[in-house]
Amino acid sequence: SMDAEGSLPEKGVCLYVGIPFCPTRCAYCSFVSHSVEKSMKLVSPFFDALMEEIDATAEQVNKLGLIPVSIYMGGGTPTTLSAQQLDILLTKLETVFDLSRVTENTVEAGRPDTITVEKLEVLKKHGVSRISVNPQTMTDSVLEAIGRKHTAQDILDAFDMVRKVGGMAINMDLIAGLPTDTPESFRSTMDAVMALAPENITVHTLSLKKGARLMDEGGDIPTPASVKEMVDYAHSLLQGDGYEPYYLYRQKNMSGGFENTGWCKPGYENLYNIFIMEELCSIIAMGAGGSTKLVRPDGKIERIFAPKYPNEYINNILNKYRSSSYLCILCYPFIILYTIVTKFA
Repeated sequence: SMDAEGSLPEKGVCLYVGIPFCPTRCAYCSFVSHSVEKSMKLVSPFFDALMEEIDATAEQVNKLGLIPVSIYMGGGTPTTLSAQQLDILLTKLETVFDLSRVTENTVEAGRPDTITVEKLEVLKKHGVSRISVNPQTMTDSVLEAIGRKHTAQDILDAFDMVRKVGGMAINMDLIAGLPTDTPESFRSTMDAVMALAPENITVHTLSLKKGARLMDEGGDIPTPASVKEMVDYAHSLLQGDGYEPYYLYRQKNMSGGFENTGWCKPGYENLYNIFIMEELCSIIAMGAGGSTKLVRPDGKIERIFAPKYPNEYINNILNKYRSSSYLCILCYPFIILYTIVTKFA
């Protein structure tokens, strides 16, 4: 997506698609992800509403001559969708947007219990170039403590499946400081992940947020000194093995005040993450829980937050098509977008 000078093409934008469903809800999660156990019946109406929003968004993006350079599908866990739904969604994006300048297309498949060969074949067919398979920990008892319904072996199997299908770089997320984890068990997590040699490894530190179950229940959280030991071990291992840190960010209430760091093998930087951190590029969000971030020519940033919950999102879209009012919530970002981009002219 970079031109000869290595800069963003003028009018280059990133597309974000938010899928707000997960197989179960993690104890540390404050994201909007409805566990599918509870909200399976919402997946289909959400999906239909998303199709309408993608059409409306593409119409504006194309009218303004904006050029998608990077796509990121996050959530929740996008691979909670079926292979057929993923196929329809990715086909839709290709049909309505000009994706000829996109050089990276990331799909978070974070939960191994959502990954199948059939879904991976669909992603590959549509040019997905990067996928997340996120263990968080490779210790079964810690997985259980955070409310995940899979084992470390499931992660190894999912990783193997992605490698067999081929053609996609893999990111793995780890969290230092999870309940019941210890420096020893975290070290064995790190060793297991390093042995897999994914292209990207992101080391997070547990951040306790409002809305997370852990915030209410507490739980056996490691001390800041233990977390420091975990992070130090991770960083020395990654550096020793030729990974480079390429982006970092802090969150509120992070254990011990550490930052989260994205590491990669040379050449595997994720541009989307860099654009978000550096605020170099407008991000147009579709779906639930994302935030559209418009970077004006003068460098000022406008943010518009998408409805977070599937129900709220679905009702918003339905209201848009039922009401004659142009100034619906959904069109609003594009009115701002239009005024910003026309300044480029």
